[in-house]
Amino acid sequence: MIATMTDPTKPPPGWYDDGSGRQRYWDGAQWTEHTAPLAPVASPADQAATVPYDTVAYGSIPGTAAGEVTPAGVTTTMPGAPSRTSEPGKVNVLGVVALVLAALGFVLACIPFVQIAGFVLLPIALVLAIVALFLPGGKWPAIAGLIVAVLGAIAGIVVFAVVTVGVVGQIVDSEVIPEIEEQLEEEFSQVPTEEAEDADGAATATLAFGDTQAWDDGVSMTVSGPEPFTPSDLAAGADQAEDVVFTLTITNDSSENVQPVVFSRLESDGVEATRILDVGAEGGQVGIPPTTAVLPGESLTWREAWSVADSASLTLQTAPSFTYEDVTWTSER
Repeated sequence: MIATMTDPTKPPPGWYDDGSGRQRYWDGAQWTEHTAPLAPVASPADQAATVPYDTVAYGSIPGTAAGEVTPAGVTTTMPGAPSRTSEPGKVNVLGVVALVLAALGFVLACIPFVQIAGFVLLPIALVLAIVALFLPGGKWPAIAGLIVAVLGAIAGIVVFAVVTVGVVGQIVDSEVIPEIEEQLEEEFSQVPTEEAEDADGAATATLAFGDTQAWDDGVSMTVSGPEPFTPSDLAAGADQAEDVVFTLTITNDSSENVQPVVFSRLESDGVEATRILDVGAEGGQVGIPPTTAVLPGESLTWREAWSVADSASLTLQTAPSFTYEDVTWTSER
């Protein structure tokens, strides 16, 4: 009878952990197809009592480190099988890419006029970060990328809103307001001249306070001389050196009604006067233009109060309505 010789450099036959969560039988030369569940892990004392060999006698079992004693039935990795020892954490490459794109998008979204690039990168980073959360490896790059992408979108929207408001404001200031001022100036203002023509072709002149301007259609207007005015406690607009009041009268000797639309402007010593509104003034309220139509053969009288720099230097421009050219009354004739 011939005795079977075993290779002293290989472990003896037995059951070993093949790295897949089960044991496989090693016949001393190669792995067999026979498998079994893993045996319960024995205590260190039991392992020491049942060690059948050591690395001095048999060498290392395939998959174990040199010099390591491996008890039978509790052993290590099957030759060629992956180790059961946990591997170091893998880098989540997609999460890192998402974080980089999110950071770049955040920066670009905060720079005016190149925000479009940031708004393109941030959604991409957001999607990649969400996908990276479900991939193996560290989760922190994906979580950080997700947070940075959201914050970048918020910051970009805020910057875009601020820039848009600023640009619109500049456009309004540089184009719209001057255009409105020019239209108002053309419609309501007139440089005083010695002679001008009203809408009906009648010649008008610069008049002294107390004079009457008559138009060809039979409508006339009179502005009295200025009188001192004492504002009541309910007055608004009395903010200059002196306060004066004028009495204005429209007389309609035409055949049609006249709807007054009065827009008076007063200048005092080169300074624009301030209109006073006073509902508690003695003798009735002042400063509110008339709105009642003047019937043929009738007249309408009201008072206008102004706060002026110098009551001795006054120039008033007014007319019964927009259909009549403004007439100038002055104290400087």
